[in-house]
Amino acid sequence: MWHAVRMLTMSGLAIAALTVPASAQIVSPEGAGTASSSKPDGSPPPVSAMRGGTSVTARWEIEGYGGFSNRVVSTGSAVLPAAGAPITTSNPTFPSRQVPSWFFGDGSALLNGALGDLGLTSRITPLDSALASVGFGDRGAAAGIRVRRSIAPRLWVELSIDLLTGSPALTNAFRAGLESSRVSFDTAFAGLFATGPFAGAAVTATAATSNGSGQQVVAAGSIRVPWAPHRGFAPYLTLGAGVLARRGGLPAATLAGTYQALVASSVPINETDRVLVRYSQGKSAVGVLGAGVRRAVSERWGIDLDGRLLVGPQPVKVLLDTSPTVTQGAPAGFIESFTYPSIQFSNNASTGRSSSLGGPALQGFTAFSGGVQARVLVTIGVYARF
Repeated sequence: MWHAVRMLTMSGLAIAALTVPASAQIVSPEGAGTASSSKPDGSPPPVSAMRGGTSVTARWEIEGYGGFSNRVVSTGSAVLPAAGAPITTSNPTFPSRQVPSWFFGDGSALLNGALGDLGLTSRITPLDSALASVGFGDRGAAAGIRVRRSIAPRLWVELSIDLLTGSPALTNAFRAGLESSRVSFDTAFAGLFATGPFAGAAVTATAATSNGSGQQVVAAGSIRVPWAPHRGFAPYLTLGAGVLARRGGLPAATLAGTYQALVASSVPINETDRVLVRYSQGKSAVGVLGAGVRRAVSERWGIDLDGRLLVGPQPVKVLLDTSPTVTQGAPAGFIESFTYPSIQFSNNASTGRSSSLGGPALQGFTAFSGGVQARVLVTIGVYARF
């Protein structure tokens, strides 16, 4: 009897199921209501994957991308070494002082002042303007990976690693300033030696440069706010923060000027002025402000066109090293220009006089630092949802 009851009950359930409309048999992932082919706002439904018979919304994305980056703003503060200590001359009316180099700052001012007092038109072109900015560019290709997770209907969190591959290279403006200083060193000292009792004067100046190598890496965390799609394109905004660090070396430039002559055809003067301009860069925080647009190719993948501005403290410093050399000679002697200010040459400390070129050498003097740096990053990438 019980067997007959069970058979009748199962038959009734089967007949009832056949009479229900097909649309009413589809149950949403939440387990209630009828399924919908789109969201109320018209955007595509979330991607779902069947796992163990349960529909699970895809909340993760991973994106690989490529593009280019370029530093567009770089500000900072420039400072040059203070004037050196006074040195002994024949008369206070003709003062002189120690300078670490003729190529910049007080050394250039001292030399040009003496040339002007002698009535000469030749001048040395100081490196001052070239030292007042970051003298290299690092525009180049960029690549990286971004991982995102949806935490709200219109809010995603993102972690990204950007590799900026542009190798740092000295700018044309810096190279032009370096060459101008080199050439003017020759003409300035040739003109100076032509005014006094010098024989066999010879002046030479050389310049050498090297570009850097390596890459910069940016690790950042951001939030992404998508807007409603329009004709298949979905715009979005990005806001975040991260850290920028450099791997590899930076450019450098060297200037060397040498002059030698005989004073009154007997006292040898031989001095060399060497300057090394180099750079250092530490880690720095960056803010991330960006926008972009994406287009879904399918429910599983699509394309992003992304632009970002990375803004933070200027991480680059311009450093100066100098190594002035005064060669001792015999017979010992000295000579000064009797100008205001005065240039003095001496080949031996036993004379009680010292050359204007000399004094403590500079090592790692910071000529430019601080400020703000802004970099543009433009990429196109392919993302996958899971």
